[in-house]
Amino acid sequence: MKKALIVLVLLAAAVYVVSWFWAGDEVAAAAARPWPDGLGTLGDVPGRYPPQHENEAARKLTKLAGSVPENDAVTAYVRQEIARGELSIAEPPAFANVSAIRELLLRGPVVWESDLAQQHGGLLGKVAMHLTLMRAIVASAFGRARQQDAAAWDDLHAAWNLTKALQGHPHVILRAVAMSMTRAINAVAWKMPLPVPAWFAEVQERDFVRPLIETLQYENWRTWKEQMFPLKPFAARIERERILAGELARVTECAFNRVTEAHDRSDPNARLDIGWQRAFRYRVEREATANALRARAGQPIKESSRCSDGRWSFDGKTLRFSKPIALPEWLDTSMPLTLHVRFSMATGSIHRSVKKEWTNGPIRNNIGANGGPNAIEAFRSSAGRRGVGGVSSGADRQAQRADWQATSTVATTHQRQ
Repeated sequence: MKKALIVLVLLAAAVYVVSWFWAGDEVAAAAARPWPDGLGTLGDVPGRYPPQHENEAARKLTKLAGSVPENDAVTAYVRQEIARGELSIAEPPAFANVSAIRELLLRGPVVWESDLAQQHGGLLGKVAMHLTLMRAIVASAFGRARQQDAAAWDDLHAAWNLTKALQGHPHVILRAVAMSMTRAINAVAWKMPLPVPAWFAEVQERDFVRPLIETLQYENWRTWKEQMFPLKPFAARIERERILAGELARVTECAFNRVTEAHDRSDPNARLDIGWQRAFRYRVEREATANALRARAGQPIKESSRCSDGRWSFDGKTLRFSKPIALPEWLDTSMPLTLHVRFSMATGSIHRSVKKEWTNGPIRNNIGANGGPNAIEAFRSSAGRRGVGGVSSGADRQAQRADWQATSTVATTHQRQ
């Protein structure tokens, strides 16, 4: 009798505890509330990520990637060049031939098999391959840019198309890898030969704050679908993170300081890891690249910034953001926000005009046969009068490189000042 009574008491206690925490209606109500930025409810999440089937380009890429092993020297080189705020480019180490991969990526999109119902969408195994290929392709771009070969942009375009193959899934690891690859492409683009191709606008328009908010919502959706018992703490978490998402969407500073090292995942601030710092900093990194390319082309920079905590300045040589935004990087590399921008002679139209004027025109007359401290200023003045345009997409790249060699004395003179 006593045992039966004890069982009944325990059962009653269990029912009481469950009834206290059970919150089916509260969880359903929290899931039905719309998230900011037009993201809709948790139930709307799957509609944004329909299943995908692997295409032929993805299968070919997998085969070609086998010939490009992980290369620590290339990884170190790419990180070093990203972190250097100098226009000059160091010679890359030896790396695998990526020409076939580049051509494949430039022909059309790579689509991987992907299903939101799978852990990591089934794409986690592709991450290492993507990073290895991206670094090799960027190293190739640097090698071409050293020769003032406009085809360096083809390498970056291929790297961008590779990156886009991962951008369609909201899992946090895939988001982090896609962001790392995008930041690397943007960080090296300011050193590429002018003019800037039209496709690069996609990189400049990419923003990662909203995608990370989508990831926050996706994680709540996944937990919601997998839960066996709808409990009050989860209903409270959904509401906290929905409110947090709205706060994040309204942030205008690019120095994001809400990151914590706490491991209490019930605290929404504890979910704001370094990925959020990178996402907000990327907004000013995009501006750094855009302004550096403007300065190299002889155009005025945009001093105002999307970031409410700083603005840009350029003294004719150095481009600088008014507020340093350092990141505690361990595995990634951030481009500096102070760039030493020397006037570029990468555009063919300038090359041809300078080659002529160097021999017979005002540049040589103004600075003398041996150059001088005002060499680059004379070049800038002449280019400015002519207008800075650049070669057309069909211009002969061999002639461009030849013109660069013919006018290299001007660049050498400037570098020695």
